[in-house]
Amino acid sequence: MNFGKQLILIRKQHGFSQEKLAQKLYVSRQTISSWENNKTYPDLKSLLILSEMVDTSVDNLVKGDIDQLRYQRMRRKVYWLYITNVLCLLLIYLAFISLHWLPLSISLVAMVTFTILGIENTLYLIKFSNSTNLHNIRQILNYLNGKSTQKNKLTKQNLWIQYIFGGFLGILISLLLLFLISKYILGMALFI
Repeated sequence: MNFGKQLILIRKQHGFSQEKLAQKLYVSRQTISSWENNKTYPDLKSLLILSEMVDTSVDNLVKGDIDQLRYQRMRRKVYWLYITNVLCLLLIYLAFISLHWLPLSISLVAMVTFTILGIENTLYLIKFSNSTNLHNIRQILNYLNGKSTQKNKLTKQNLWIQYIFGGFLGILISLLLLFLISKYILGMALFI
C-alpha cells in the first residue's frame, strides 16, 4: 500500500511535522507514524479533515491504495486460475490412469467431470484475460510480475492465423493422444 508514502509526501509538501499534523487531525504523533509506516489506516473523519487541509478529495488520497488492492486481488485470481487448471490436468491424468484398476464407467465419468471443470476454468481465464486486455502468455506473466503489459500490435488477420494454427495443433495432439490411448492402454486398433 502506498498511503503511508503519500502521507509523508503531503506532510513534507505542506511543511508539517508529525506532531503538527497530529494536532490538526486530533490524533497522536504515534498514530501519524503508524499511518506513514502502513501499520494502521486512518478513519474516515481523519481522511476528511486531511483532504480539506490539503485541498484534495478523499478519493485522491486513497485511490492509489484502492488500485493497489484491486491489482493484488486480480493477481491472486490469475494465480488461482492457473493453479486450478494445472490441478484439473493432473486429475484428468489420474482418472485416465485409473482405467487400469477401476471400472471403465467410473474412470470415464471422472475424466469427463475433470475435463468439464478444466474447460470451464479455462473459459473463465480467457474471459478474465480479455476483460483486462491480456491476450498472450507474455502479457499475463508481465502482469503477474508487475511489469508493463503493452500489447503487441496484432492485426485481425494475424490473430485469425494464430487461432487457426492453434486449432489445428490441438486437433493433431488430440488425434495423437486418441491413437496412443486406444492402442496401448485400451488395446484397440483404430486404424486397420
